[in-house]
Parts: sequence; C-alpha cells; structure tokens
Amino acid sequence: MTRARLCALALALGASGCAAAASPEPPLDPAAFVEASERLAALREAASGQRTESVRLELDASYMPSPMTARGAVDVRPPDALRMILVGPGGATAMDLWMGGGRFRFEIPSLGRVLTGEPSSRPETRKGLPVDFLRWWMFEPLGGRLLAARKSGADLELLLDEPGRTTTATLRPDGSVSAHRRWLSQGDDGRFEAYEEEWLDATGVGCARATYRQRSTSLKVTAICESSRPTANPAAFEEPEAKP
Repeated sequence: MTRARLCALALALGASGCAAAASPEPPLDPAAFVEASERLAALREAASGQRTESVRLELDASYMPSPMTARGAVDVRPPDALRMILVGPGGATAMDLWMGGGRFRFEIPSLGRVLTGEPSSRPETRKGLPVDFLRWWMFEPLGGRLLAARKSGADLELLLDEPGRTTTATLRPDGSVSAHRRWLSQGDDGRFEAYEEEWLDATGVGCARATYRQRSTSLKVTAICESSRPTANPAAFEEPEAKP
C-alpha cells in the first residue's frame, strides 16, 4: 500500500490529516474482506442492467427558491447513460437531466437554467448538482476499489478508494446502506485534507429510498423509487438539442 493510500486510509478512519511520515497499517480482517468483495460484486451486478424506474424526488438546493418535490422516470443504461425527467404538481417539467459518455446537461425550466459539463470538468463545477451522486449510485453502487473491511457486530464496514476520493460505507443485514464520501487534495505540506464531503443513506440498492447530502452546498436529495422494470426507452438517451 502506497503512502498516499495510507494517508487516505488514516483520514477515512477519522484522522484530520496525514503527517509526512505514514503510520503503520491498521490490522485487517481477511474474512470480512472476502465477504465485502462478494457483497460488492453482487450489488454491482444487480445494477449492471438497463432499467426504468418510477421515482419521486425531493430536492433542496441553494439555486432553488424553495424545496422541490417532483415525480417522473429515470432511464438507466450502464455504464454511463441516464435520463431523468421529472414533472411538478402542475404537470410542467420541473427537471430534465441527461447524462452520457461522461457529459451531462441539467435543465430547470422554471428557472430558465441549463447547466452542462464535460468529462474534463473539475468536480467543483458540479457543486450543487446530483450528477456525481447519480453516476456513482445508479451505474456502480459503492464504486471504487475495496481497500479494507471489518465486521462491527452484524454490520460490515468498508473502505473504498477512487482517484481523489475515499469512501467509508456500512452494509447492514437488512440491506440498508450508509456511506460517507470524501474528496481529497494534498497540500504543500504533504497532508491530505477533505475539501468536499458527501453522505448517503439508503434502504437498499436498486429500487429503494436514498437520501444524499453534500457538505459545501447543503444540497439534499431524497430519491424514492416506486417501481422498476428491466427495460429502457432508447430514445431517452438521445442528447437533448440546445435551445436557441
């Protein structure tokens, strides 16, 4: 394990920073690691097929004049295509999110607002948008490389690694999941600090209830899946044309 990974591990386990000299690796639980690998593989396999979910979304964001509740559908085609169209109480489109090939287009018609992003866009440009959360949760639940695992009673606790991010997660016997994701950067002094944090609490993976929170913007999204079918409309994944 590299020094960078050790620093990320120390931070994820609760340290506020990582000194220049890495600490010894914490003891690992081989049996828990094997169980975690198998459960993660099963979760990701379950989310690997295309599907359409009927959802109810509750969104509270700094760019919204008030919290919004809307209903609609999400078409998902792994590994990277998604279309979510939601309508408000009056039947008008409240939100239209298209994602494909790492790009996205997010439109809120009532505000006359359209936001777009490219694969090269820095994460900071997506603050306040649920794009990364949906990519991470809908395409590859609890994505990242498993670094460590341990049992805490009947719960299984995991540490996952992605480029620039670490995630601690808990898988419970009832299928519910909690996760705390940290976006890390290394300062001139060699210390790793979290410049962004995200939290997820879900009743399960798949058609379930999930609540996402983002520290920097106080964004809160609760997505409630009401039904799911293993098909998707190909036309949903066509990129919307830019309006003049």
